[in-house]
Amino acid sequence: MLRPLALLVLVPLSLAAQEDPFDLATPRQPITRLALGGYDQAFSDGYGRWKGWTLEGTLYPTRGGPWEFAAVGFDRPEGKGTLFSGGKYLELGRASSVYLGLSGGTNTDILPRIRADVAFHLDVAAGWKADLGGAVSRFSGRDEIRLLQAGPAYQGESWSASVWVQQLQYEPAGGTDTGCIVNLRLGASDFAIWHNLRLAWGRGIIESTASGGGLTMMGTTAGLTMGGNGYGSGKGNMGGMGGMGTGGTGTSPSSPVILLAESAPQERLASLSGHWPLTPALALKAEATWGEKVSTYRFWGGSLQMVVTF
Repeated sequence: MLRPLALLVLVPLSLAAQEDPFDLATPRQPITRLALGGYDQAFSDGYGRWKGWTLEGTLYPTRGGPWEFAAVGFDRPEGKGTLFSGGKYLELGRASSVYLGLSGGTNTDILPRIRADVAFHLDVAAGWKADLGGAVSRFSGRDEIRLLQAGPAYQGESWSASVWVQQLQYEPAGGTDTGCIVNLRLGASDFAIWHNLRLAWGRGIIESTASGGGLTMMGTTAGLTMGGNGYGSGKGNMGGMGGMGTGGTGTSPSSPVILLAESAPQERLASLSGHWPLTPALALKAEATWGEKVSTYRFWGGSLQMVVTF
């Protein structure tokens, strides 16, 4: 039986946490970006709050793709913990890339003991891309969650869009959750002003995409919306691959009663994130999120980060 808090947080931490190396030409000298902030989400019907802090770093070398590192703190009704992650983008030709990530946390009843991520962003033709990514998270005991995301993407000069189908498989309990995730981003440079809209629906969506727990949180956040150099949007890769239990309706979002996937409530999520430079060295990054598990609860939340570039 799955642990109540089988969270698939990514390197990415879906909180607007990780940076999204979106459209960055090879720098003439190494660039480092550090982001410090926090997130808070309030659930209706007595389901409590999810909150925590984020510390992330992105290193852009003069050759090769960027490195990403993150530490994210979790404070939930079922416990506290810290997730540590790191990853690297590898260039595949001029406009394709692959992301490799590894993460692990404290309090492995609610966070992965170890998690491995891989995500491909492949150039097809005339701005069209093919995104394919997967992750495996292992928790204390024998609990394991496998995640797969795949779909088309389009990269324009100043905007990008992607549509993914997501599937979560739970072992040894069995069962799967399936959902759809749509990303639309305006703004090509990660160092300039940009906005990202994410819409998601299906099952297993909230725990894998909400701030502080999934897609929109860790770099793996804005998704695989990558730039002309083929880099992915952060959060560890797939824009936040994550996931929790097999669709539960228990006494709290993180303490579900395990049900068959067909009987689990449908979920919906919408988030809007943005990045605003204040000075050449300082920027503000924020996200607002709304979600609902039908006939169970609703939640509202957001995240805020200060980003330093040097």
